[in-house]
Amino acid sequence: MKNKDIKNGSLYFNVKKDRVERVISNNFSNTRVVTECHKTEEVSVQTKNLRLATSLEVESYLAPRQASLLRRIGSALHLI
Repeated sequence: MKNKDIKNGSLYFNVKKDRVERVISNNFSNTRVVTECHKTEEVSVQTKNLRLATSLEVESYLAPRQASLLRRIGSALHLI
């Protein structure tokens, strides 16, 4: 993938790490971008190792966050 085609905030699949990551800076260099995985790990990644994430990959990336939110809402409702 070319650096100019990569958009900040979009989800891409890192083929080297076999996971979905969000691009947080595409201005790092001409061949690398900075990504994060669930706001826990920021890394520099070569653009050749990225491809657009499929809809299923995006759903699986977002699912843990949605489940965590639902658990917190459920816990809060039990306290009322």
